[in-house]
Amino acid sequence: MLRSRIFFDIWFYFEGADTRPHLLDTMNEFSEFFRFAPHAHFVAFVVSVAALFEKRRDTITLPALSREMARAGMLSPQAYSEVEALISHAEPLAGKVTILRHNAFAHRSARISYDDIFKAAAITPAQMRELTEIALKVANALLRARGHQEQFFNELAREDAETMMRVLQSATHNG
Repeated sequence: MLRSRIFFDIWFYFEGADTRPHLLDTMNEFSEFFRFAPHAHFVAFVVSVAALFEKRRDTITLPALSREMARAGMLSPQAYSEVEALISHAEPLAGKVTILRHNAFAHRSARISYDDIFKAAAITPAQMRELTEIALKVANALLRARGHQEQFFNELAREDAETMMRVLQSATHNG
């Protein structure tokens, strides 16, 4: 989930309504790179976050890990209840991301247009961010149950993207 959030943060930095207008001239200056880079981060986000909640039985997912830990007596009933409530809250959002993963990226549908897939998914960037936050809460509950250190999101990748854009903007305006 940490990697998923990094992909999301970088994509959102380049595509967000608050940031994109300030970056557009520089992105256009390096159009062949920026034509694909934000999209690549978005696809990586969708694929990686959808995998955390995959429904297949032969994959390692947060729900499967939770059930396995509960069966093995590694989760108290209270911790299992907390995790299950979080997973239940995440399921509708994970379902929306899965629509994107299955139909727009992993198994490009021939029956529905790319735009219509996004309309069918009906997920907002705020909901995508929320899904990463729920996934982190689940992972941290499982880590706590095993006596491991909790994980946290960090802003370093986004900060690096901001620094990169400042350098590129400086180079194109001073060159």
